[in-house]
Amino acid sequence: MSSSRKSGGGNSSPTDATPQTKQDNRRARRRRERENRNAEAGGSADAGPSTAVSNGSTTPSTSKKHRSKSGREEKPSSHGVGFEETDFIAFSFSDEDEGEIEEAVEMKTPVREWDKGKGKERENSVRKRKMGEVTLDDGYANKKQRVAAASRRAPWLADVGWEGCTNVSEMLHRDVEGFVRYISPTPQEDEVRSLVVELIRRAITRQFPDAQVLPFGSYETKLYLPLGDIDLVIHSNTMAYSDKENVLRALANTLRRAGITDNVKIIAKAKVPIVKFVTIHGRFSVDISINQGNGVAAGKMINHFLSELPALRALVFVVKSFLSQRSMNEVFTGGLGSYSIVCLAISFLQHHPKIRRGEIDPSKNLGVLVMEFFELYGCYFNYEEVGISVRDGGTYFNKARRGWREYREPKLLSIEDPGDPSNDISRGSYGIMKVRATLAGAHNIMLAAAYVQAGILSARREGRYVNLRDISSSEEMSILASVMGVTQEVCDTRVRLCFSQPNVCAAADDQPSPNGSGCSRQASVASHARRYASGSALAETIVLGTT
Repeated sequence: MSSSRKSGGGNSSPTDATPQTKQDNRRARRRRERENRNAEAGGSADAGPSTAVSNGSTTPSTSKKHRSKSGREEKPSSHGVGFEETDFIAFSFSDEDEGEIEEAVEMKTPVREWDKGKGKERENSVRKRKMGEVTLDDGYANKKQRVAAASRRAPWLADVGWEGCTNVSEMLHRDVEGFVRYISPTPQEDEVRSLVVELIRRAITRQFPDAQVLPFGSYETKLYLPLGDIDLVIHSNTMAYSDKENVLRALANTLRRAGITDNVKIIAKAKVPIVKFVTIHGRFSVDISINQGNGVAAGKMINHFLSELPALRALVFVVKSFLSQRSMNEVFTGGLGSYSIVCLAISFLQHHPKIRRGEIDPSKNLGVLVMEFFELYGCYFNYEEVGISVRDGGTYFNKARRGWREYREPKLLSIEDPGDPSNDISRGSYGIMKVRATLAGAHNIMLAAAYVQAGILSARREGRYVNLRDISSSEEMSILASVMGVTQEVCDTRVRLCFSQPNVCAAADDQPSPNGSGCSRQASVASHARRYASGSALAETIVLGTT
């Protein structure tokens, strides 16, 4: 207790306070002031502020002036004094009212049921979220896909003429035709890849004289994408009788010493052992296998189908690009490989009823064929019971009767290898159901976009169309651009390949390219860079610095 309580009376000075809490001191002071006012009011109601009590002594409140909480002196209490006798009436709360307000504020305000947790959400919003709290269920496998999806554009639309289109099928055909024309390998790209293959062949044959280096796969059939790899196979009797792992290591050292690559990876435990590396010139991904002859035979077979089916090339380019942008074009990730995609497209064209009856020209209905391909393999194909064969004009077979049905995963895709009927080339595509759902979603999106364009064409014919904008984007008229596009990485890669052509030629000791054209074509390279750059900052820097 304070010294003022021990003396039985008046207000204590700030220096006499004992080490109590601030709240207890405030409450004790307010209690003493109330007692003083009550005693003062009960002693004499009609007396003035300085009226003495009955025993002749003055009250502590009359002998001392009140002090406020801030230590300033206040006038004596004005209870019982008329309005005209007071000099000033303060428009403020009394100490008692201030104490009650402070106690009310200190009390916990009841929280409504629907307001619970709102404050906590605001606190959590300003802090950095942890890894477990970030939801990555957006359809992309990694950050690279998210960045690529945000940078997708439709540069092929610059060469597409929409004038004269009377229906949606014609618009979609021109759309697909423009995309295939843009994404197909350019002469410069093909020349640079041919020179890189020649460098690899010369380095290997110098170390292994009996080796024969042959390309196969998409490079051999010219169905590769701008970011596609190069598949090579080496036929050598010397390598056939040596240990495979030692041969792969010797091959990796040969490529490294020749200055072709500085990043080599040996995959010796795979079903087909390969040497995987990235070239210094052109930055191509190259896979080399040893004494595997089925790839070369498959390339010849695909070239034969390309000559017989005119729409096959366009269909393969669209499907490969569509799956590549979603990381569904690799077998080791559960997607469809290039060989499987080609066989699916061949089977689709072989079984198309209107093509078989000769009712349509496939090369003039590319857009409709693309949508029907997505519809067939995304919505209707029976993966659980039916297998695919492209031999003898194309057939379907029962998976269970052939023994290709996996009872643990019955809905896997089964495609018979045209070169080896006992081999299922799509057996490793364990994520085929995800591919199927993606194809179905693309078909629905393209169908909705086609309905929109059909409504616009109908309104134009009937004179009901009003353009509210001065500038209309060509991407809004594209149905294909609603599900796919060209990333900035593709544009930059093409520009880099165009300008790396002289360096590759110099590395090849100024040898002429396989197609007979020279190596120094700087003006042509610059023009191709401008065409395929599509606003690329890299292209602008290189072109301006070159020309």
